[in-house]
Amino acid sequence: MTANLLSTSAPFFSVVIPTYNRAGFIAETLRSVLAQEFQAFEIIIVDDGSTDNTAEVVAQFAGPQVRYLPKHNGERGAARNYGFKRAHGEYIIFLDSDDKLLSSHLATLYAKIKELGTPNFIATKYNFFRDGVLADSDMAGIQEGWYTLDLFVGGNALACNICVRRQNPALRLFEEDRRYAAVEDWMFMLQNTQQDRVYIIDAVTLTMNDHDTRSMRSDNTALIRKLGLALDWMLSHVVLTAEQRRALMGRVYYLCAIHAYADNHWAEALHYARRAAPHLPKRQAVILLVRCLVGLRAVEWVKTIRR
Repeated sequence: MTANLLSTSAPFFSVVIPTYNRAGFIAETLRSVLAQEFQAFEIIIVDDGSTDNTAEVVAQFAGPQVRYLPKHNGERGAARNYGFKRAHGEYIIFLDSDDKLLSSHLATLYAKIKELGTPNFIATKYNFFRDGVLADSDMAGIQEGWYTLDLFVGGNALACNICVRRQNPALRLFEEDRRYAAVEDWMFMLQNTQQDRVYIIDAVTLTMNDHDTRSMRSDNTALIRKLGLALDWMLSHVVLTAEQRRALMGRVYYLCAIHAYADNHWAEALHYARRAAPHLPKRQAVILLVRCLVGLRAVEWVKTIRR
């Protein structure tokens, strides 16, 4: 059965796009979805209370495959769940409104889904676009195959690049509490891989726009606070072995150290680096500690010569 024949029936994929004040990005995102080789899909744009001209931009793409659902602001997790509950596709893809799909994205997923049967979770790889340059993501070195909770206690290399089977009674949706915004993707993968697994395809079919207002870049202090709250949530909501718990704590404190370092908060970065070190591989712990120590000593040296 061809993609053209499939496009006349119910959609196989629902592409759920939560958005908030991304009028300057969402047009390119929508064009990338509409340009897919595989056309059996619907697009559900969940406008999470935008105050810019997002509605006007989306109106330019009105058509049978596009649904625009405005709602009161509730943050990204709530917006994704809202779209999921209104989707008709067999599989749901969550796409941020500043990222772009390569034209082969849906065709690649469809072929592998048919090969595997009915996987509950499947994903391709992605890269980053920043300042006109494409760069690999953390997924680059991951081999194709099935992955379980062990992968995700060490971080969420998938970000939100995940495709999920809608009719999965065990599926846990996204945490909606806005205190966890920007970390809910990781929490989602941890919860859902406790008793399940995700298949990762060795093909880059999505590009994430690594701009300065991206959620993982815009406010390091807020992100550190959210990571701390998320760690407590993860430890209470996910059943972990001692080794998995160790890996999770190491990764969270490592990320806190890196984000504090990015803001030149050297003492805070060193604090988190020391908390991370016992839970990290030795080489990674040493590099992190040295990096933070050098930064802190450099600041102290500058203060000394200015006196």
